Amino acid sequence: MFHSMFSRLFSILLLLILVVVFVGAGFSILTIRNNMIASRMESLLVQAREIAFLASRVDDSTLSDYLGIDTPTESYLQWKATNVYQDFGAYILIVDRNGRVKDNMLTASQSNPDTVESLSASDVTDALREVLTGKEIQTRITNAANGTVFTVAVPWVQNGSVLGAVFIHTSAQIIEAEYRGVVFQIVVGFSAAALIAAMGALLYTRSIVRPLTVITRAAEDMSRGRFGARAAVTGVNEIRQLAGAFNVMADRLAQVEENRREFVANVSHELRSPVTSIHGFVEGMLDGTIPAEETGRYLQVVSDETNRLKKLIADLLELSRMEKGVVALKPVNYDINESIRRVIIGHIGEIERRGIEVHLDFQVDPCTVRADQDRISQVIHNLVDNALKFSNDRGNLTIRTALVHDKVSVVVANDGAPILPEDRPHIFERFYKADKAHTVGKGSGTGLGLSICRSIVEQHGQTIRLLPGETGAAFEFTLDMGSRPALSGESADRREKDTVERE
Repeated sequence: MFHSMFSRLFSILLLLILVVVFVGAGFSILTIRNNMIASRMESLLVQAREIAFLASRVDDSTLSDYLGIDTPTESYLQWKATNVYQDFGAYILIVDRNGRVKDNMLTASQSNPDTVESLSASDVTDALREVLTGKEIQTRITNAANGTVFTVAVPWVQNGSVLGAVFIHTSAQIIEAEYRGVVFQIVVGFSAAALIAAMGALLYTRSIVRPLTVITRAAEDMSRGRFGARAAVTGVNEIRQLAGAFNVMADRLAQVEENRREFVANVSHELRSPVTSIHGFVEGMLDGTIPAEETGRYLQVVSDETNRLKKLIADLLELSRMEKGVVALKPVNYDINESIRRVIIGHIGEIERRGIEVHLDFQVDPCTVRADQDRISQVIHNLVDNALKFSNDRGNLTIRTALVHDKVSVVVANDGAPILPEDRPHIFERFYKADKAHTVGKGSGTGLGLSICRSIVEQHGQTIRLLPGETGAAFEFTLDMGSRPALSGESADRREKDTVERE
């Protein structure tokens, strides 16, 4: 395909170059030829006027004929005619009103009798008839026997009367011979320019096509699963931008592929553990390895593992639907503080059993936000569940809500072991279990809770992050503020009421 593209592009450029060269060369040659002919005709016209003036000064007395000698004017006229022939390759005819050639001019045409004989008598007569009216003419006689002949003619005036005409004739071949050298130089110059332009077009075409070829090969490698292929960022600006965009796409595809492999490996690992446990206990009960009196206890283990599998599958499906945008949000205005209280009530059994102190710090109460209440309750539930899971017995759980500009900030924190610095960047990754990031505590979750939280918050166009700290772990997410919340007086009363109820 790219070879064809190279051929077509180069052929188009070469054709344009040839058209420009041929048109330019032809126009230049034609212009120079016309200019040279015009210049030659103008020069001959000047010579003809001078000869006509000299002819008008010739005395027609019989003295010169009797003595057999020419007057000085006639001698100069003969010399002039010879010089015009030698300098311009032209010959002169001085004719009277009857078309008879003056005898003293016949010697000027003896060196080229064929040209004189080739002239059409009718064309010369027509030109003479026009000149005898007092006009000067420049004409081209194309039906001469030996080819085209250029002619200038001026009237020969003596004592105020037109007595005849001065004709100067020159062959077109003589003029063409003069500019053939110039034409050759023009042809050589334009040919060299065409060759240089063709080489430039070749290099330019290669500079365009070669990077495209590299990008195509890299794309083919990627289609075969080799995601390390990259395109060289070279060529014209547009090709460089294309190569850069391709490399960015390749990096993202490589990251997606790496995430996919890691995801498959993590899912396989998470599924293998409960399935192996269930299979082992069921086989033990079937083959009698597990005594009948202990069957109930092991069936409870099987049930727990089954529930764990169900939760894992449900979390995977939910995360997949959220990332695909299948789940539509239903934002409403509601009190986020009330949702937090309900989540705490849902965990009250574990809180009391472990003696954990809960601190609710609400800057404003009620605090209205606009969001999908069920989804945000799920986020709060996951964060509280995480915080309790990694809190020390008789530790502290703190939840704060505050206004930050036009946003509502929600913070869930505990005072357990801190998350290690090397683990902090990965805390929101799939299957990154919190017990890997803590020094104490055992997590039995699926490792998808924080990933789900991030997806829900990002669907709302908000952010969630792990706050810096030397003790415990604190997560903050933001929501759009709903209607204007109550002032600090009501907030203080509500916080006091919460403290009394907890005590």
